[in-house]
Amino acid sequence: MKNKNIFVACDVSSHREILDLLSKIHNEISGIKIGLQYITKHSPADIKELSQFNKPIFYDGKFFDIKNTLVESIKSLKELNINYATVHLLNGFDALKAANAEANKIGIKLLGVSVLTNFDNEELQKLGFKDQIESQVLRLVKIADQAGLFGVICSPLEIKLVKKNAPNLKCFTPGIRQNKNKDDQKRTMSAKEAFDEGSDCIIIGRPITNGDPKKNIQEILSSLN
Repeated sequence: MKNKNIFVACDVSSHREILDLLSKIHNEISGIKIGLQYITKHSPADIKELSQFNKPIFYDGKFFDIKNTLVESIKSLKELNINYATVHLLNGFDALKAANAEANKIGIKLLGVSVLTNFDNEELQKLGFKDQIESQVLRLVKIADQAGLFGVICSPLEIKLVKKNAPNLKCFTPGIRQNKNKDDQKRTMSAKEAFDEGSDCIIIGRPITNGDPKKNIQEILSSLN
């Protein structure tokens, strides 16, 4: 049994760990997400090696910088055999549009990070943002849409908001938790709830990787029926 809309978040440091993990569950998932914990420690050759599993690779670098640096960073991804990359939507329209143009040239789909799933309204206000989370996400999603990005990263709670206001954008959804243990996340739903809300793709890390990955993914897939 598999679901084409599940990416596993391989939040590990060891290359051996990620290869072992994927060897166990690659038939049940549709994509591989590598984040900062892995990216900062491994070479382009290691990243390319993940292509052996014949799954789309999602490079979660969350780029956030001035326009020129952002564009050059996207260009640097050309030889990695990746399919998706993330940029913070706080980069702004001009930088996002330019970065997206470069991404299109090298066949990478850009996903814009809205508000991280470990934030709530109180945390947002501490950073000086006056908007509530929904308003902030809506503001950023409109920029992503105008800049032509492929999709956005948003919590399950904002999926309907995105679909209503920017239906062309794909929703990639982290913050998936199958029980009451939210870890460090604050805006969560189960896999089934997220798909029912309209998510195009869910991203799952610890609920798969903690313990027995094979058993965990099979339980998640069963919950979708």
